[in-house]
Amino acid sequence: MSKTKKPAKPARNLRDFLDAVAEWDPGSILRVKEPIALDYDMTAMAMELERRGQSPVLWFEKVGNSPFPVVANVFGNRKRYAFALGVEEAELFDAWGRVGDKLYTPELVKKGPILDNVLTGADVDLNRLPIPRHFAEDGGPYITNGIVVAKDPDTGVRNASFHRMQLKGPNILGTSLHSRRHLWTYARRAQELGQNLPVAVLIGCHPLLSFGSGLWKGPISTDEYEVAGGFFGEPLKIAMGPMGKVEIPIECEIALEGTIIVGERFPEGPFAEFTGYASERSTEHALKIDSILYRNNAIFQDIVPGISDEHTMLLAIPQEARLLGTLRQHNPNVTAVAYPKSGTCRLHVYVSVRDPAPGQVRNIGAVTLGDDLSVKLVVIVDDDVDVTSDFDVMWAMATRMQADTDMDVLRNAMGAVLDPSNNQGTTAKLIIDATRKTKPFPARHTLPEDAVARVQAMIAKYKPSP
Repeated sequence: MSKTKKPAKPARNLRDFLDAVAEWDPGSILRVKEPIALDYDMTAMAMELERRGQSPVLWFEKVGNSPFPVVANVFGNRKRYAFALGVEEAELFDAWGRVGDKLYTPELVKKGPILDNVLTGADVDLNRLPIPRHFAEDGGPYITNGIVVAKDPDTGVRNASFHRMQLKGPNILGTSLHSRRHLWTYARRAQELGQNLPVAVLIGCHPLLSFGSGLWKGPISTDEYEVAGGFFGEPLKIAMGPMGKVEIPIECEIALEGTIIVGERFPEGPFAEFTGYASERSTEHALKIDSILYRNNAIFQDIVPGISDEHTMLLAIPQEARLLGTLRQHNPNVTAVAYPKSGTCRLHVYVSVRDPAPGQVRNIGAVTLGDDLSVKLVVIVDDDVDVTSDFDVMWAMATRMQADTDMDVLRNAMGAVLDPSNNQGTTAKLIIDATRKTKPFPARHTLPEDAVARVQAMIAKYKPSP
């Protein structure tokens, strides 16, 4: 596979991005030509490949009776995040921070591919779309890759965020709005004003749009279409759909216009969440769909839910980039952060630091807990420990930590409501100092670099079995 580089032709939509990925790394896209069932089988294939250590983009050409092909697992590999940003994987977080700070006012246009096909009135039927059931415990078919865009009822600032959406009828979706986050706040304000909340749902976008809108987390006063423009390095082109309420990026594959009915509660769930459990926690909002828009030869994009590589990586990478920037503001000797999959890429964080000053480890742990309410375990290690390796971190805990002096517990703090062990939304939080305390500290055993290089070349000749 070649090194990460920017595509020769700038990609502004999902299909161009996939073409660029296929040229850069042909083996990273698996096109499944034979028919596959709408329910369960696509998820089963993604999870089986993951079990084997593989994470290709999955392109299903014929899904059930749908005329739309389905693409999944686009976000299942870190290298593809870096490729989308045009950088090497080691530069991912620095690049994310740079582009996330740039804002471009979007450009409103009258034409664009998303307006190729527009369905309204009696033609609105969500069953036209290949919305699958993913796991046996799910309450029904789910849109997992829906970026919900809404405007602040007071200021008009646009917020964009991913939300699970259960198919409940031809024009009805049940959804959960992530309690106390931005869209939930918009819905609450709209209800106080006696209004419903117009939204657009985006399905199938270039990853940079997902990074800048659906995944970027910043102040509620920041327009996330402007942030998406920063990720692209130019204004995002948007157009009005037939409902004329919330603008839609013209390069999306599929879009839905609708309204969140804020005064009603609509049963939704259970749903296979990132925790590895079928979650019944929901804000139980109803979303009425008024129009379906899609470009010619549209691709339906799915995110593999549950504790999959794709779902958890979507949670981890934006958080890692943000947390690293936050910690380095006052702790420039922080070298790396990682949200491990063993901690669902949400509840546990590992942080490495170079030569910490007395008391600094506790400060770093406290800032980490304050930056992300979902985190309930922070392990801080020295910079010789690989925070992307559970083994390395556990080894540091085994050899550099004492339970009576190196652990601090914060009780009854706000935590992730989807954590099945929480107590009505509250949780205990733990900071573990797994850094070297005494000097001199025993040295790690190592091998000379030239010896390692020689045996690597030798092993390559023999190609031993795993």
